[in-house]
Amino acid sequence: MIDVCTDEGWSLPAVGTYPFGRPALRRAPRLPETDRAAAFVLGVYPGALRVRWHRPGGPPVAALAVDDEPSIDAEEAMDAWRAQVGWRPEWGTVELPDPPDAARLVVTEVLEPLGLDPRAVYATHCVPNYFVKSGDRQATAIAAYDRFAMTAGLPPAALHRRPDRHELVHLALRREGRNLLRQLKDADAPLVITLGREAADVFAGLAGTDRIPFRLTGTYGSIHPVPLGARELHWIPLIHPATRRGAGWRNTHTRWALERSRVLPGG
Repeated sequence: MIDVCTDEGWSLPAVGTYPFGRPALRRAPRLPETDRAAAFVLGVYPGALRVRWHRPGGPPVAALAVDDEPSIDAEEAMDAWRAQVGWRPEWGTVELPDPPDAARLVVTEVLEPLGLDPRAVYATHCVPNYFVKSGDRQATAIAAYDRFAMTAGLPPAALHRRPDRHELVHLALRREGRNLLRQLKDADAPLVITLGREAADVFAGLAGTDRIPFRLTGTYGSIHPVPLGARELHWIPLIHPATRRGAGWRNTHTRWALERSRVLPGG
């Protein structure tokens, strides 16, 4: 069991700066469009709008994070972003990268297999701001931008580095615990879906229950009853469908999604 401290969350909405100058903000939860939420979806931290940047004098940067994850169509979001930063031809060109964005994968590989309408979901994150993993492709992409920014008169990127798994869990419980418990109460959803091991550990801490081990077995994606206050919730711990942890986990999640789809009416 993981202890939770219910200190208030961070008070400042801006927590960094993306390449080309857009602020990185604390993200508010996405509220359902229905009278009551059918599910509460808890991710680890929000993603970002990414673009393929064809920079002058260098090879393309495949996927550079440039703004908070959009709630509208990605093409519209990219056009709006270009206008907001005052895009100039001397900076090169940008387009959307090829792979589906993470938010779309949650719809197609989590919500749809469960028969859930995305409009009926309350979605939030353990820590509500974007992180950059040290040493991964995004860190390399941002370093390429920073070198370009020095010569182009652009602001350097200033984004938080992702804590390790255990530190991120304790950060979420210590700083965001009260906010997350309030969000669970406000959502009043009978089903909780966690995406990622850290999100599962954070929810276990919030609920005061034991951690659920992740295994490449037939128990993946099972429903766990969890008492929380006067309610009993149904909890499904999953990996994030955009994970790059290896073919084993992606295959396990794909099998789960296919099996869930088959048991739905019309599946």
